[in-house]
Amino acid sequence: MALSLVSRSGACAAALLLSAALAGPRAVAATSTWDSVVERGTVRIGVIPARPPYFWQEDGKWVGFSVVMGEDVAKALSKKMGKDIKVEWVITSFTAIILDLQANKVDAFFGLSFSEERKKAIHLVGPLYSLPSVVLKAKGLQIGDRWADFDKPDIKIAVVMGTTDEQVARKMLPNANIRALKGTGEAILDVQSRNAVAWVTTPLTGLGALKANQSLGSMAVLQPTNDAPSYGGTRRDGDDRFGNFLQEWAVAYRADGSAKKVIFNAMEKFGLDTSQLPAAVQF
Repeated sequence: MALSLVSRSGACAAALLLSAALAGPRAVAATSTWDSVVERGTVRIGVIPARPPYFWQEDGKWVGFSVVMGEDVAKALSKKMGKDIKVEWVITSFTAIILDLQANKVDAFFGLSFSEERKKAIHLVGPLYSLPSVVLKAKGLQIGDRWADFDKPDIKIAVVMGTTDEQVARKMLPNANIRALKGTGEAILDVQSRNAVAWVTTPLTGLGALKANQSLGSMAVLQPTNDAPSYGGTRRDGDDRFGNFLQEWAVAYRADGSAKKVIFNAMEKFGLDTSQLPAAVQF
């Protein structure tokens, strides 16, 4: 009898432990981003090192237009929440940002492409702006500016892994040899070393690369023009107050010209000549 009672007691304890383990993740997952930001007094914005004019550092301080967007969101949240909300910068990467958002390590990130899979995984907000795809050619490369000119099996194209550029390149250049690199520096080096003949990217990143690397060739908007909208993102928390707030903010931010203004300001801060932007770039 005593053995039976002990066994039953042990079974109950095990069941309670299992229930607690199962309840834990659900409790974490159900945590409202809005309530967490209010409680902390900070909003965690994802940043990626050395990707001007989106993100870069000067004297240890984060700058760039995606950084300014994060700061502007904090100001809007401060007004809406009735308390001072500071920005907490969280270093991430294009390959990790979706997981970081889902894991509640980052509250918001600015600079995401659209896909149905991504829309299901996180709350996409925007679009905040739209940019055409450009190609940076190896120096001396004699080739046209149409997608068809690059869509050949013997042509190697560099892209940065996990970016809008990679998605667009794989869609528009199904026959080309796409080389997905970890970052901007690797993509530039790939073209400089002629491992790839060109790099598909955005005009903003392209201008920055041309400024810093005289050994690169020319930049051109690929024809026919393929505009890629860029979004912000936050996790799906089951509450949606934070995501809905960001969506309303993003729509107004683009409509009143703020998005274009901070992009141009960041370009000029980095020393880029905005007059060199191709005419097809309308944001």
